[in-house]
Amino acid sequence: MNNTPYFLTNPKWYKYEERQTSTGIPFQRFELTKHATPEAIASFKQTMIAIGPDSSIDPNNLNRFQQALGYAERQHLFVEKNGLSEESWQREHELMTYAIRSYQLLSDDLVAPNTLIFKPRIAFLYKRFLKEHPTRIDDGDLCHFIVEQDKRMTIQNNKKITLG
Repeated sequence: MNNTPYFLTNPKWYKYEERQTSTGIPFQRFELTKHATPEAIASFKQTMIAIGPDSSIDPNNLNRFQQALGYAERQHLFVEKNGLSEESWQREHELMTYAIRSYQLLSDDLVAPNTLIFKPRIAFLYKRFLKEHPTRIDDGDLCHFIVEQDKRMTIQNNKKITLG
């Protein structure tokens, strides 16, 4: 059986690079291209959600991309009237939490990850934050929000595992 995510079946749909963190830890980075089909985008989302529970954040070292996505999540899911059903809200929250985890390895000087996997409102808020803040910011409330949402997701996942 082939376990290759669908988005990796066409090289036009993604970019791949090998990078190192600022501390020298090597990692692989995949990013969708504008040529990605809706099915490839869905596959990328599914892959991010599948690997999300195995990743983590460093609560004392949130980069500007994590801050931007955390800001967008807080604004859209917790402040604005977004019209999402509870199930849709939960799926969006899960995706954003795991995306924030996946961004942990990125350095602040990279070109911002694209927003193809996010709803347009999230993408807009994310891009606006990055435009207004070209470097990470010292915002204790935002960082606390990101850390707390991550903890809640971990607790939720542990309950799923326990309940089987």
